[in-house]
Amino acid sequence: MKKSLLLFGIVACVILIVEGSFSYGLFTKFENSLEDILVTTKPFNNDIVILAIDSDSIGRIGQWPWPREIYAHILKILESAHPKAVGVDVAFLERSRLGEFDDAVLATALASTSYPVILSAEADPLLLDSGMLPRAGILRPPLPSFLASPNVTIGHTNLILDPDGIVRRIPINILLHEGDKVRAFGYEVLSRIQKTLPSERVFGATSRIVYSRAPGTIVRRHISDVLEDGTIISALQNKIILIGATAPDLHDTKLTPLSRGIEMPGVEIQANIINMLSRGYSLVPIATKAMQIWIIITILLPVLVFRRFKGVSRPLLVNVVLGGIHTTIAILLFENGLVANIIHLNLGWIFSTLSLFGYTYFTTERERREMRKMFSKYVATDVLEYIIKNPDKVSLGGEEKEVTILFSDIRGYTTFSETVTPKELIRVLNRYLTAMTDEILKHKGVLDKYIGDAVMAYWGAPMDDPDNADHAIEAALGMIERLKKFNEELRAEGIKEIRFGIGIYTGPVIIGNVGSEIRMEYTVIGDTVNVASRLEGVNKELHTTLLIGESAKNKIKGKYAFKPMGAVSVKGRKEPLQVYTLEGL
Repeated sequence: MKKSLLLFGIVACVILIVEGSFSYGLFTKFENSLEDILVTTKPFNNDIVILAIDSDSIGRIGQWPWPREIYAHILKILESAHPKAVGVDVAFLERSRLGEFDDAVLATALASTSYPVILSAEADPLLLDSGMLPRAGILRPPLPSFLASPNVTIGHTNLILDPDGIVRRIPINILLHEGDKVRAFGYEVLSRIQKTLPSERVFGATSRIVYSRAPGTIVRRHISDVLEDGTIISALQNKIILIGATAPDLHDTKLTPLSRGIEMPGVEIQANIINMLSRGYSLVPIATKAMQIWIIITILLPVLVFRRFKGVSRPLLVNVVLGGIHTTIAILLFENGLVANIIHLNLGWIFSTLSLFGYTYFTTERERREMRKMFSKYVATDVLEYIIKNPDKVSLGGEEKEVTILFSDIRGYTTFSETVTPKELIRVLNRYLTAMTDEILKHKGVLDKYIGDAVMAYWGAPMDDPDNADHAIEAALGMIERLKKFNEELRAEGIKEIRFGIGIYTGPVIIGNVGSEIRMEYTVIGDTVNVASRLEGVNKELHTTLLIGESAKNKIKGKYAFKPMGAVSVKGRKEPLQVYTLEGL
């Protein structure tokens, strides 16, 4: 119960932290930077051509800003190219420095164009409210005389600059004080070319710009070539022509996700926007509620994994794979126009996985320490390692198993103890028990307990041992040989020899923790234990060293010369038991 509450508390804390971070927009800068890495080049509309106001053109045409009659002349020349539309990303917000005549020349040219012309307007300042349409403090349109023709419309060229100085979004519409709306420059250009437009509802208050080309990779023509080289007109036939500044000295450049440190001219950003709209590209954030549910799922999945798999290494590996799957799905969604919050998805599974890893590691290590403390002095090394690696195989609450029990006891212990001092008796007994225990552990047995000078051991639990009877008899023979050597040592020390008896019996037992609230002991209980103890005692009556019950004999696979010793009565059993010893003992 305590573990479940602690686990629930860990998961709840992770959910609160990650969801809170997501709701408050923490790590937005890192999320934007990560998404920038995912932005790749895409197919581009070859009809889009930029007439660049570049350094070469300024050098050939003359000092900037140019007279407006230059633009009027260009518009007239473009008549022969029959463009689909011409977008002029140049601000004609104030009267010409050259006087009214200069403005009149451009106004006349605009009024006489046979193709759509889109001029730029600016919202100053652009007011952004969360979830609301962006508003214009003041909209600064071109001079009214330039808008006399129905072929001439306006679109705003405002871009949204994120705190890190990168342009990632654009307002598709800007709300004016009068309640009217002004469309984005690129959207207005596209509206003059095709009837079917992307729904404005798809973009919301602001739209992510889907960039398709890096700076300098969209087809450009020197605008001066239009004035000086008539052959260029053929390359502009039936194109979407954008006129705008690309010269660095004109300072109309911004960083974009595809910049890689190189700024992109504003007219190229507009070209990318038109391409996005014409090809139906979009980057729409996944709905907040859906994203919150996804984050919770990424936090809860590690819980299921850690509960399904034991240990810490395997669930950790599985969760790393699951985290990779979450990230891969998010990347694939991004490629298909849906933006998932990758940072918080990863924070969710990382925090959850690390928390559960720590929780599992420390609780598992504590359980292992308890297991090692409980069994280290009583079981063989390989059995101990099995128990530690497979704690679930050890039922401390009690389970029934078939095991082989061994009892041994010193003969004439009382008489022997009278021949030595108490101090000497303890020393000899410790040496004897150490030797006997070594043989038991050597043959994969579990030392259950010492009962004075008696030793009780068993095979077949907690680790399954199909050869438990063989291992028990091997241990018994090893104990007999060790006793011979031990007696040689005692004789050399002038101490009386020790004799003992061993009883072995196979049968069902209950194994688990037995005791009180103050002291518990992992042991075996049942009739099989009583029978094995009784067989050990019968050695006195039959003048033998080793007695094996028939159930154990029938389980032994090794080749031994068994000698029948007849049937013996055991307290609590109606039928006598057939017992055996080995020839030569």
